[in-house]
Amino acid sequence: MNKFRDALYRFMYGRNGVDALNWALVILELAVSILSSIIRVQGVSQALYFVSMVLMFTVLIRIFSRNLARRQAENAKFLTWWTPKANAIRGAKARRADKAHKYVRCSCGAYCRVPKNIGKVELTCPKCGKKRVVKT
Repeated sequence: MNKFRDALYRFMYGRNGVDALNWALVILELAVSILSSIIRVQGVSQALYFVSMVLMFTVLIRIFSRNLARRQAENAKFLTWWTPKANAIRGAKARRADKAHKYVRCSCGAYCRVPKNIGKVELTCPKCGKKRVVKT
């Protein structure tokens, strides 16, 4: 087993491998593949299957590519697009789980945390300094 692992390491040396963009493409490919199996319209199902195969081919090309600079640039561009969305999803999940506080969104986009069941509170946004009265 070690010989196979070592041979695989030697083969993958200098290649891109799996990065965040590849994982996103694999998840998208699986979603499209499942959608193509659910849809019963012949033409639409075939088109989705073709898109699924193109995505899988793209993933394989990116994994085995030796053009590391280009693949890293593609991944960095994807991460600049995806990271704010992932952080927003994580933040929203954490805000929903917090039952002891109320979260108020300011006009500047910042979230301000206020303890629940206190009554009316004058809130000052830490980002922009705007003041407003909030009922908790």
